[in-house]
Amino acid sequence: MKPGRNHYILFGLAVHLLAAFFSIGAHQCDEIFQVYEFAGHKAGLNSASELPWEFHERMRSGIQPLIVFIITKGLDFISVQNPFSVALVIRISQSLFSFIVIVQFLKVMEREMHNQNRKLWLWAFSLLFWCLPYFHARFSSENFSTTLFILGLTLVLNMARKQLSNIYFVAAGILFGVSFICRFQMSFMIAGLFLWLLVVHKLQIKFLFALLLGVLFSLLLGVLADLWLYGEFTLSWWNYLDLNLFKDKASIYGREPLYFYLEESFLQLIPPFSILIIYCIPAFWIKFQKHVITWITLPFILLHFAVSHKELRFLFPIINFLPFMILYYFPVAEGQNNRLLVFLRTKRFIGFAVGANLLLLIYFTFKPADNTSQALKKIYDLVEGEKPILLYENRNPYNNFASLNYFRNINIKTQDLKVDSTNMTSDEVYYFSERPRVGETVKINNKSFVRIYSNFPAWLSYFNFNGWLERTGTYSIYKMNKGSL
Repeated sequence: MKPGRNHYILFGLAVHLLAAFFSIGAHQCDEIFQVYEFAGHKAGLNSASELPWEFHERMRSGIQPLIVFIITKGLDFISVQNPFSVALVIRISQSLFSFIVIVQFLKVMEREMHNQNRKLWLWAFSLLFWCLPYFHARFSSENFSTTLFILGLTLVLNMARKQLSNIYFVAAGILFGVSFICRFQMSFMIAGLFLWLLVVHKLQIKFLFALLLGVLFSLLLGVLADLWLYGEFTLSWWNYLDLNLFKDKASIYGREPLYFYLEESFLQLIPPFSILIIYCIPAFWIKFQKHVITWITLPFILLHFAVSHKELRFLFPIINFLPFMILYYFPVAEGQNNRLLVFLRTKRFIGFAVGANLLLLIYFTFKPADNTSQALKKIYDLVEGEKPILLYENRNPYNNFASLNYFRNINIKTQDLKVDSTNMTSDEVYYFSERPRVGETVKINNKSFVRIYSNFPAWLSYFNFNGWLERTGTYSIYKMNKGSL
């Protein structure tokens, strides 16, 4: 039996939940430093002096930290205090939020496709594209703001045809406003949509005013969230604009060439799929100049090409629109005598693409977002006792760059073996090793330690050709055998 839309929805939901469960950590450290750590500051876990410079410049919105703070306190009320459990709840919530919004968005966009088979491809591609479930699990400003924008866009596209009720446009305006507050760059998508509504769709002015009213209301909410976070009235979005756009402070993290996004997209979106994506985006813009997707994606991408500091994650919001852009463009291109397009439509390539996407989907569904967070979770779960000592050799797993305070077990005392391997006064002593060839037991200062966890099976050390394990983030946790005291 051929899979239908509901099959793709159920399978997509399962993959999204699995990705949220397994993709522990953050794709990029801002997700921790400027959300969880800001919330931790309000929860009394750290001081302002320990926070990154963005806090002191008042340039990050208080909305996401406020959400983390509320969830942290709510779970603490029911005795759930493990920060990794809190992060899991947040990832699952964000993943479900993104999934539900995408489903509603697809219900609107599939109306433009008259071929039933192409509609099914749209559902499969949009819900099961290898990187999307992983991206949707991130409580990052990129994903959270994009989800809010797409929900607002869905409301607008539904109501723009009917033009019946102001209240839906006000609600959409609130979503757009919060999206903008959480990530200033979304203003270019929002501005593109407003221009499309005015110039192309010719929406009645009263509904545009309803949208603007919602945006203004959300700006007020943003001021209140910033007041909660910083303790004074400020406009975080204006501070961000002033520092990064006018004063170009973001350039201290690097100035990338104009072709950076083309090069990175080609490599990280996996050739030959990346070739298809890079080709179809401008082709869609040229062919469908009046389409709403053109008006929201074109200014957004041009903005990021124009700014000096570039990171591929800045373009992640566009990934949500890629399936529609590619599938909507292809019927138009079927009559073209283009060798690339002819090859991309062959059954051989489609079969290869589906198989490769499935393998990548499995990999990104079950991989942790970063190895550091995975190690910190295991330390939090396994290192027990009132005042346990954690020995290490190469890198303190609780150094400020790795964990700061929100995900730190404050009872654990870390100790550098190279500095002092004799002070093992606690009844509970552990050893954190990042060497892949350490055995089941080790001797430290004539004391025996037994391995209680390793993130790689021991037999993999026999296949450590060219030292690949050392570059993969291997680690083991050992516990001192009390009989050796």
